[in-house]
Amino acid sequence: MKSPAVIGAIVVALITGMLGPLSVTYVQGRQAEAVDARRLEQGVIDTQTLLEHALFTHADTWVDLIIPQTKVSPEAREFLDIKFTAFHDALQGLVMTTDFNTLSNDRFHAVASKNLNDTVTSYIADARRAGISDEFIAEFNQWHQQVVDILVAAIEDNVYSPIHSSQNAKMYAILTAYDSALGATLEDVARTLQEPVVPAQ
Repeated sequence: MKSPAVIGAIVVALITGMLGPLSVTYVQGRQAEAVDARRLEQGVIDTQTLLEHALFTHADTWVDLIIPQTKVSPEAREFLDIKFTAFHDALQGLVMTTDFNTLSNDRFHAVASKNLNDTVTSYIADARRAGISDEFIAEFNQWHQQVVDILVAAIEDNVYSPIHSSQNAKMYAILTAYDSALGATLEDVARTLQEPVVPAQ
């Protein structure tokens, strides 16, 4: 059975109409997953394991390959580039500067939540400075809110879950949740451009 990351890459390719780059994305993703799998089989979930998570490979591929050729408006492409770069850099910085295994669950949850909130605030500000319209941002936020809610819940669920063997293992699962959320961003941008938002009743 294909992993959620691979399924996400296929969905992205269908949205963008790019089957050529999909093959590149698939191969890169599989290579990253193979490295991850070997380390996980050995019970190694350290900073290097976290930095080798497929999220970082996917984010680079989306920014360098998929987004520039996505069939959306220039404004939407710039917005996507800003958002993906912001989350890549913020999560990479978090992993590189935080010893998760020393954190209590409450402290871990506070750190992870702050990183998410700060990144959202930062990329929205960057988007506005780049000339992305408030109308586009508001429309996107309405489409994307469900994904954000799922991500927030996944962070909390994983931090307080008793099934993980370490705090680093919890962060690994959180990175996987981020990977899925970023993949959903592409679809939500496409919906922002194609469909009117139906106001909540």
